Amino acid sequence: MGKLFYGTMTGNTTSVAEAIQAALPELIEEIKCIDKAKAEEIQACDFLIFGGSTWGDGELTDDWADFLPQFDRIDLKGKKVALFALGDQVGYTYNFVSAMKEIYDKVKERGGQVVANCVSTEGFDFSHSASVVAGKFVGLVIDEVNEPDLTSDRISVWAELVRQEVLSAV
Repeated sequence: MGKLFYGTMTGNTTSVAEAIQAALPELIEEIKCIDKAKAEEIQACDFLIFGGSTWGDGELTDDWADFLPQFDRIDLKGKKVALFALGDQVGYTYNFVSAMKEIYDKVKERGGQVVANCVSTEGFDFSHSASVVAGKFVGLVIDEVNEPDLTSDRISVWAELVRQEVLSAV
């Protein structure tokens, strides 16, 4: 079993994190805001989900920005990590969910294996996202501002991908 850590400024990410846990009960035993996390508890997990939203010009939420330097003490080798992000594709079309790429880069730098990281950009309308690598998002993308009616289906599809990639290796 693993844990899900998220950052939030408005509470929307909390709701999405809870929905992800509900979609992956066999994989996620606990969800926690990253500002309450300890490097040791992340280190102790074999499977992790990290998520948050993008603020301003593509920045992490304050809680993620404060925690990110602690990753330099965490060895993620052999750990599977999935990512999710919330963003506003209309109001922030030029850096839609770009903050997820900062977490993606840190996970890769620390040796983690990012799973469920080839998420289609189809159905989104934005001009740029740093979180698009090789034409795909590096994790689940949710737009609670403009498309809250699609959140449940997007989580379900992505959760199945996570399940396949994590449990197939067991």
